Amino acid sequence: MSLITTLEEAAQVVAFIAPDDRDLWINVGNALKSEFGEDAFDTWDAWSQGAQSYNAADAKSVWRSLSLGCVSFGFVVNEAKRNGWKPTRRELSAADKRQMRQEAEQRRKDRQASIEADAAKLEAMQRQVGMACRLILKNHVQPTGPSQYLGTKQVQAHGVLFPRHSVLIGIDDQAQRVEVWPGEEVKRYFEALPKPRPDHISFLLIKKGDIIIPLRDGTGHVWSIQVIKPEGKKLFPKYGRKAGCFHLIGDPTAADTIAEVEGYATGASVHEATGWPVAVALDSGNLQRVGQTLKLAYPEHRLVIAGDDDPDNPKNPGRKKAEEVARGLGAVAVFPTLGEVA
Repeated sequence: MSLITTLEEAAQVVAFIAPDDRDLWINVGNALKSEFGEDAFDTWDAWSQGAQSYNAADAKSVWRSLSLGCVSFGFVVNEAKRNGWKPTRRELSAADKRQMRQEAEQRRKDRQASIEADAAKLEAMQRQVGMACRLILKNHVQPTGPSQYLGTKQVQAHGVLFPRHSVLIGIDDQAQRVEVWPGEEVKRYFEALPKPRPDHISFLLIKKGDIIIPLRDGTGHVWSIQVIKPEGKKLFPKYGRKAGCFHLIGDPTAADTIAEVEGYATGASVHEATGWPVAVALDSGNLQRVGQTLKLAYPEHRLVIAGDDDPDNPKNPGRKKAEEVARGLGAVAVFPTLGEVA
């Protein structure tokens, strides 16, 4: 009989999986967190360090955002088996089996309680972040402004907005509170911020020169924003809902084709080159959800997935994901050559 009951055993299993693929990396983290809770971070982080792209700050941030119950540890076991891992066979007494079942049942109950608590907290925080984002879009932006990023990418502003002054979204996990600090109040926020900053406090600082992209669901309701810095760094507020949300460029009612892409600059380039309306899904993991929304909203339109193609990457995850999504949606996958866009 073979059961993974300890983090030490789990570490031996994940060692057979390469941490370089980001989607797989996140899935393994979800599985470990779901099975063993917060104690599993050190195991996941140690395994993550085998990736060339490992970044300690990114690992901590992603771990905090992982959702319990999304991926079972059986997924990890199956991946490890594909790479040569074999379970250790061992004979257990009836008492050992009974104890292991009791421990597994207690972990299941604890996990379910955590999932329910996390789900309620996530829903509440998503609502608050959405309100903060809508407040910023209402009171602290303008339709035109300077943008080094748009100039570098050589694309126009299509529904993106520009901050009139600095504005900050402050998020306190412990108090479950989200606040907007505009203009001169940003300085007050940092003066009052404890040093060192506690883990339960995070913020998103938006400055003049950034661009702000509203993220809406299929009904047009704003849930979050993406902020792109002058040098191209892309940021989201913690808890901002991204799944199923997108930014729409152009008017779908004036065309018979609608395209879907990952990033804004790619979307703007496709729109400017073809005239098609374009949905910006933000990342490859969101293409499927957004594509389903588009198919429901515009059933008569041809859906084109304009994927990111990186032939220098042996795995070429952008092309692989675009083709997979296109097959699942009955769409067409294309890979435009538009220069350095993302």
